[in-house]
Amino acid sequence: MERKIFRKGDVIIEKGSYGSCAYIIESGKVEVTDLVDGKKMVFGVLVAGQIFGEMGLVEDQPRSAMVTAVEDVQLAVLTRDRFNKLFEEKPKVLLPIIKALFERLRIANKMLLGKNTRCRDAVEHKGFRQEMIVVFSGINTASMDALDGDEIEIDKFPFKVGREQRSDGVDVFSDNDLYLQDSSPFNVSRNHFLIDRVEGRCVVVDRGSHLGTIVNGKRIDAQQILNIGENKIIVGQEISPFVFKLEIR
Repeated sequence: MERKIFRKGDVIIEKGSYGSCAYIIESGKVEVTDLVDGKKMVFGVLVAGQIFGEMGLVEDQPRSAMVTAVEDVQLAVLTRDRFNKLFEEKPKVLLPIIKALFERLRIANKMLLGKNTRCRDAVEHKGFRQEMIVVFSGINTASMDALDGDEIEIDKFPFKVGREQRSDGVDVFSDNDLYLQDSSPFNVSRNHFLIDRVEGRCVVVDRGSHLGTIVNGKRIDAQQILNIGENKIIVGQEISPFVFKLEIR
């Protein structure tokens, strides 16, 4: 596993930067901070044996906090590819990282549920449908090719969409029902968005994608309740080749 050394005062992770690896502290201490109302707030001081940056393994969102060395530190760098290899060869080594991921995801899910409740309360009753048929189809060439020129009726929720990984090995972090064959520069993240049913309504949830998800002309903030009838979903930028229609009947 690759190792890096940082000196006291070095910034290891800048808030807002992008990265797809986690760090395991082998020696020294780091400080996790952010600015709240213009003032520095310390979220925690991590020591040898602890992990940070683990959400970079899962999602393609910007880093959510700054991490600084408060004394000289040595770090083991865990990339997605290395994680997948260890998963096949030495899965027990990954238990602390998996526990950290579950904890972060548990907190994220609580926040998402809270947003969901507020979002539902703000929608008129006419958006509620106890029984619904959800049909997913392509609008342009790339999206139609992804569905083999057909439309699909979604009857399993959540329905997950992401980028197909061009690798023969296992990819622990890829979990999708529909895989899109994208090419660099990518519009589609490995786990991009999902479609779910929440108490009689259909919602689209962005799964921490790098370029986001556009629903009915608006880039969504985490999630969006869909309209009864036709909805347009763009995966990534407005110029993305993957444009789909989702119809609720």
